[in-house]
Amino acid sequence: MSSQSRSLDIRDWPLQQTTRQGSITSSLSSPSETTSVHFANLNLPPTPALSGRSDYGRLSSNGPENSVHVPLSKPVHISFSKGSKLFKLKYSQIQLRRDGAGHLKQIELSDPAGLQSAFIHSFPGTKIPIPHLEQPVTSSTSHISRVSFLEEQNVQTAQTLFQAQPQYTFETWEDCVHFQEALLSQTVVFTAGIAEAKSKGRGEECISQNLRILRSRTGKQTILFFANSQRKEKKRYISIPRKF
Repeated sequence: MSSQSRSLDIRDWPLQQTTRQGSITSSLSSPSETTSVHFANLNLPPTPALSGRSDYGRLSSNGPENSVHVPLSKPVHISFSKGSKLFKLKYSQIQLRRDGAGHLKQIELSDPAGLQSAFIHSFPGTKIPIPHLEQPVTSSTSHISRVSFLEEQNVQTAQTLFQAQPQYTFETWEDCVHFQEALLSQTVVFTAGIAEAKSKGRGEECISQNLRILRSRTGKQTILFFANSQRKEKKRYISIPRKF
């Protein structure tokens, strides 16, 4: 840890389950435990994107479903593996399809020029899929604005349907943030790489991941990070209600 690193102590442990579809949970048990989050670099400015935004993309009604358009300044690059082959595609438009209850059903990527078939990424069930940032974000080093998901989903291109874990690589950080916000229906207030997050008595909870602060439509803020240093079955996203 460099001499410039700092820590943030969060004493509201264990974490309470959030009300957002129950997809972000906590596994810690003792209210006396303390969590310490160590940032690799705290000089990163607030995430540039969406201060003042309240719609998280342009929402339009389509019968029992809703469609959300994700604004992009540059095309998004999609990569996925099928068998032993790696495929790379590029699209200029992203639409999110939600059912009448607001649950995300599909991500649909298209190219108005019609140079390639639409790419449809489907999500079963009602849990909110959390966009996973693959590389810690710091102000001192360049980072790849790439989002993936932790589980395979159904993917369809042309007439072919298969299971895959597509990666979404954006040419600008702002486009990457727009995509996260549209998926989560929350504003991304802040993003920074963290060296580690620990809870007293339990050992390391997280190493070299990203911490995000999200703000809901009601103004409530949540700290979100991925706990990756436990057993495989314990790896999950952790949320902490932020208190001012």
